[in-house]
Amino acid sequence: MSSTITSAAVGAESSAPTAARTGAVAFTHARTWLLRSPLIAAAEYPADVLVLDLEDGLPAARKAEGRERALWMLLGSAAGAWLRISPPGTADGLADLDLCRRAGDALGGVVLAMCGGPDDVERVSAVLGDEVPIVPMIESAAALLAAPGIAAHPRTARLAFGTGDFRRDTGMAADRMALAWPRAQLTVASAAAGLPGPIDGPCGDVAAARDAADHALAMGFTGTLALDPAAVAGAHAGFTPSPAAIAQARELAEATPAGDVDGSYAPALARARALLARAAALGAL
Repeated sequence: MSSTITSAAVGAESSAPTAARTGAVAFTHARTWLLRSPLIAAAEYPADVLVLDLEDGLPAARKAEGRERALWMLLGSAAGAWLRISPPGTADGLADLDLCRRAGDALGGVVLAMCGGPDDVERVSAVLGDEVPIVPMIESAAALLAAPGIAAHPRTARLAFGTGDFRRDTGMAADRMALAWPRAQLTVASAAAGLPGPIDGPCGDVAAARDAADHALAMGFTGTLALDPAAVAGAHAGFTPSPAAIAQARELAEATPAGDVDGSYAPALARARALLARAAALGAL
């Protein structure tokens, strides 16, 4: 995904990492996945998941330095953060995986950039074991066609949509109509595999973060990548059930008669219960 950190930003280092906000919301329900270069201070961000970006977040000349800093952060106050790594078939990917091994239990999980298919997930899993959750990024036409197999891999925790590289690969525009079909494919693949809703690509306009989250939720997504901490609040508002929606779902669930319900009522009841479960997981009840 094209989210390269500028050289000026990378230069804004601090002498020590500060605590990263992790663990408040389980990754299965996480609404915001904040991508940050490990060369930039990891402040107390309000995102559900902090992702230290070893792929686009590091200039080629500073990859080794960035990996060591990421490890230092993981073994310190950023324990539980995730790493975005390069594909396992590349030299950078192998170096990233070695860093993941060294991090041990301090690593929260892995976001796998440019995933080509289920074989890539298997290669990462073979190195890291069964306990490390993997979120493959769908960033090409070939990966989208392989999405059902990627989602079905037992180590896949969620799917993420790398919209920037996907548009570059396919020539699609950034408008919602153009990306509706690939988004729907990721939602269907996730649902068929029993996964949570997918994670959308980042919204480039912080002021539009809430609207982008509302649209993504309507498409079946339940989270988004973010490049700017300022986008987190808007995204959280969009992906968190509102008090009105919770009240409506409660009313429907509480009015349910005992025993079986008819076929026309069952889908509405299932949606209400799912919304209440999501609200509970997000601490919104």
